Amino acid sequence: MSRPLFSCVVPVKGPRPYFDEAVASLLNQGLGDELEIIVQDGTTEHTEYTEKVDVGDGKVKWFREADCGQSDALNKGFAKANGEWLFWLNADDVLLPGALMKVKDFVDRVKHVEWIAGNTIYVDKSGKVIGTRCDAKWRPWFGKSMSVWTGGPSAFFRRGLWEKHGGFDTSLKFVMDLDLWTRWAQTGVRFKSIDEYLWGFRIHEGSATYKISNRRAIEREFQDVLRRFNIHNEHFWRNVTRMASVFDGTRWRRIRDTIRFRGKGLADCVGIPK
Repeated sequence: MSRPLFSCVVPVKGPRPYFDEAVASLLNQGLGDELEIIVQDGTTEHTEYTEKVDVGDGKVKWFREADCGQSDALNKGFAKANGEWLFWLNADDVLLPGALMKVKDFVDRVKHVEWIAGNTIYVDKSGKVIGTRCDAKWRPWFGKSMSVWTGGPSAFFRRGLWEKHGGFDTSLKFVMDLDLWTRWAQTGVRFKSIDEYLWGFRIHEGSATYKISNRRAIEREFQDVLRRFNIHNEHFWRNVTRMASVFDGTRWRRIRDTIRFRGKGLADCVGIPK
């Protein structure tokens, strides 16, 4: 059997009210055997959430084993992956319609690419658009003067890159992707921007990133990562990035797209001319 082109890891533990939508967004990409879906389930004790849900007529590989958090779960999942290109999807998020075909076409056109970053649409708990982000763009000072920002599941990377430079730091619970991207960047690896919306990030009360009770822990981890990479003047460089986005048009596009997409379903936003 030939190796799939993509492998996606979906980490889950405990309640998963949006899980069906997350998996459906992967199955509906229409890539068949070119997409491998791995669910890494850390819920080992018997609860109402350990009962299997519909996972696409056996098209999803489900692994249940203990882990020490999302970073560990992702590492375990990617260790089982067979695809040439790797990415993950949170159990409460979605991959946008046609996203993988856009990435596949990009990989076919652009040579010598190892790491791709796309754009993000933010949705509420009902799946309606509340905002956009389209500034996943490499800038010369990335990896030297500041941490590298690009949305986690809007990024795709080759297996070889992951194997060469290592995976997630399991001591991190919130900014593990920021740490990984910055580590790669400081070894000289750069991502290529694909100017397409690929990922739907869901903002809701249960989101670890947006829980008020997690804000201090997130800030502590963020500062620890900056110290780890000897990054100074972070706020200055963030402001430089914001100014650059004004001059290259990405900030205005973000504002424009947020206005015209707000309140729509994701399917209504795909294919709208730039």
